[in-house]
Amino acid sequence: MSPKKFIFPAIVLLIVFITVGDQYKFLPDAARTASYKTRMFMIGLWPDWLKPKNQNEQREQEIEQLGK
Repeated sequence: MSPKKFIFPAIVLLIVFITVGDQYKFLPDAARTASYKTRMFMIGLWPDWLKPKNQNEQREQEIEQLGK
């Protein structure tokens, strides 16, 4: 198998392992923990300004102030 044919399946397996590896009971605990920690690390790399904001926050505060 040439290296070019090996890269795509390896990337797919890595993505599957990171996303759902901790849910597979047949994996050892160390592998399941590694999957979870890797996923949390990748999520932590995501910048805060790209996370969705609550667009209704100001409106909710105004509604609470009307009720007082």
